[in-house]
Amino acid sequence: MVSSIVPGSNGAAALSQDARQVRHAPSSTRRDDVQTADRVELSGVRDSVRDGLMQIHHALAIGHDAQSTLVKAQGLARSGGAQAQDQLAELLSAFAARLDAAIADGARLPAGEDIAVQAEAGASPVIVSGVDLRPGGAAFSIDADAKADDPAFEAGVQRSLEALQDAMSRLLDSARALEAHQGFVNTAGAASVRHDLDADGARLLALQVRQGLEKTSAAAIANVEPQAVLSLFRA
Repeated sequence: MVSSIVPGSNGAAALSQDARQVRHAPSSTRRDDVQTADRVELSGVRDSVRDGLMQIHHALAIGHDAQSTLVKAQGLARSGGAQAQDQLAELLSAFAARLDAAIADGARLPAGEDIAVQAEAGASPVIVSGVDLRPGGAAFSIDADAKADDPAFEAGVQRSLEALQDAMSRLLDSARALEAHQGFVNTAGAASVRHDLDADGARLLALQVRQGLEKTSAAAIANVEPQAVLSLFRA
């Protein structure tokens, strides 16, 4: 059965449909722009949190090295002996070389430099305080030329161990907070991807239906028999 068509109505309907599309297109464009901007911001947050965690973990590894070095230095001071000074100098020199290599490789926190982590889009960055692990610094106050037989040396090592422990605890707290936040950011990113896939799937289905309708007949949809249209939706 062919449905009746009033002459001239097709053109009016087409113009009406075109007008609706023109009105809706800017809204769709704006929505896509907002979604794209959100994804870019989320990606930037994810990268910043990841880089911040890498810096903290690097600093923690060097901090453990510093603790081990201080404990060995403390043992040399207590044991004494003719070789104690040479062993201490070698111990401190080796640690300083490893620290310098890490700083040259991009480690910023062990050099006493603060880092800024953009943990949330549009918000102020989170500041992670640096820990100066260089010999003679705030956390590692033993100088590279320290004397093993100096009466004040062992007490200085103990103070450095305590200061280093406090600094390591702060870094661990920062790492835990960022790791928890990283899980939230990754979950939000996965949800955004699923939303985009759903939207893309809906657009693809609409395109397939439209192409199927166009292939059914070169006539207008109003002239297509109902059974022909329904057949497009059957599995």
